[in-house]
Amino acid sequence: MTDQTDTYQVILKKSWQDRTLLVVDEAGYRSLYFDNHLTQSRILLANPLWLVLPYTRHMLAALLFNPEPQQILMIGLGGGSLAKFLLHYFPACHLEVVDANPEIPAIAHALFFLPRDPRLTVHCADGATLMASLAAQHKTFDLILVDAFDHDGMAPSIYSDSFLIAIQEILTDNGVVAFNTNRAETSAYRQVSAQIQERFPLALYRLPVPTPSRNEIILCSRNTITEQSMLPLRQRAHAWHDHQPPLHFGDFIERMVPVPPTAWQQWVQRIQHLWRGW
Repeated sequence: MTDQTDTYQVILKKSWQDRTLLVVDEAGYRSLYFDNHLTQSRILLANPLWLVLPYTRHMLAALLFNPEPQQILMIGLGGGSLAKFLLHYFPACHLEVVDANPEIPAIAHALFFLPRDPRLTVHCADGATLMASLAAQHKTFDLILVDAFDHDGMAPSIYSDSFLIAIQEILTDNGVVAFNTNRAETSAYRQVSAQIQERFPLALYRLPVPTPSRNEIILCSRNTITEQSMLPLRQRAHAWHDHQPPLHFGDFIERMVPVPPTAWQQWVQRIQHLWRGW
């Protein structure tokens, strides 16, 4: 269907599980909405590669930890902005993406210019279920991007303890995970952030996104936070403006807050290390 005013055009309207998927063109942008108000994805039609939504650019601060990811896993496809960006700027990468909504992949390909690339595998499945399957197959990834929101906010099955355990199993030693969370969902945010910190006690960084949406990116790796570990991140961030892809990490690194492990978490980690070496 097509509804049009001077600047507003509805490109697609579909129903799925009593919810509405809406694709709209307005003022040079194309946006994917859930229920007419929850923005899932947005592209600039004149430059579809540009990451319009600020949180997507902030999620890629994960590249400061691993600048050349080879095996990438994305939980949540949306319009495919991040997937399209990574395929373009990282020609050596292989990307697996999962989305629970079976309508989303076709929309991303047809209306948001997500290429059909042999390096890209898209799964229509529940993210938590797929994670368990990947762990059982002993697959590993060096970059994992978790952007799992449903019509009501952060997807409960994704931001769960069993899901985080599966992430630990498939993350390489030099791998990094970026979680998109929302501080506006106060209760869910507190629970999710506490669970993430429990599972990744050695290295956790918070990166707030300065927008009214109150998104916060939580970055996790396996390496302990120290002043020495922060130095190369700062150097890489301020030097990135000379690199491709065009991302401005200098501002991000100034707002990135390291969350060192508690004394209890450090003690538990030492005991576990000694136990493994016994």
